[in-house]
Amino acid sequence: MFKKLLPLLACIISFNIAIAQSKNANVFYKAGMAFKKISNFNEALNSFAKAVLADKKFDSAYVEIGNIFSAGGNMDMGIYNYKKALAINSSYTDALIGMGKIYRDAKKDYDSAIIYYIAAEKLDKNNKETYYALAWIYNVKKEHEKAISYAVKSLEIDNTYKPAYGELGYAYRSLKKYTECIEQLKKNLAVSVVDVALLYTGYCYIELKNKEGAMQQYEALLKVNEKMAGALNKKVEAMPAN
Repeated sequence: MFKKLLPLLACIISFNIAIAQSKNANVFYKAGMAFKKISNFNEALNSFAKAVLADKKFDSAYVEIGNIFSAGGNMDMGIYNYKKALAINSSYTDALIGMGKIYRDAKKDYDSAIIYYIAAEKLDKNNKETYYALAWIYNVKKEHEKAISYAVKSLEIDNTYKPAYGELGYAYRSLKKYTECIEQLKKNLAVSVVDVALLYTGYCYIELKNKEGAMQQYEALLKVNEKMAGALNKKVEAMPAN
């Protein structure tokens, strides 16, 4: 009878050990997040490392380790830990975005960055930063039409997101599609007044040699951002009289 119970006892003991390890891992993870909040990254890293020692499948802890290493300039360790997280959970968007950032900003491997960002976008279609990142990359690759589509998607999520306006305006101006740029930005400005949108609309009017239109944008911009308005006004004043 006792022999028959041994396998059951072994399972119960293993289960209890797993629960204890999981609880310890969560304690270490919470400590890591607390240290991270006060910018004590060495202690945060130490706590997250203890979390994955207690629970080798703690994907969130691997991501946090990856974030700390990549922020500190150790991109190889960042990649290593993001990949560990993705091996546990291939749908972990934070790990995919972390990989995308490293390949975009540090490695300058834009094709690899695109793969990771698109994988993240398929899983989460409400992340404006992912769409902005893709717009930025496609502008660098001089694929401006693609950049426009992703910048627009970013602004559909947050019509006040200034970085996306920068990529949108840059892409339209690179393609010399000034009228289309004005039309798109007018749609956005009808929703909310954003200084970058007014600035790029003004630039487009200048390229179209429409001084009156550019002046209107300057006057509107002056109400929300005097510094940007000053930069636009210099270009308007340099235009020949109509």
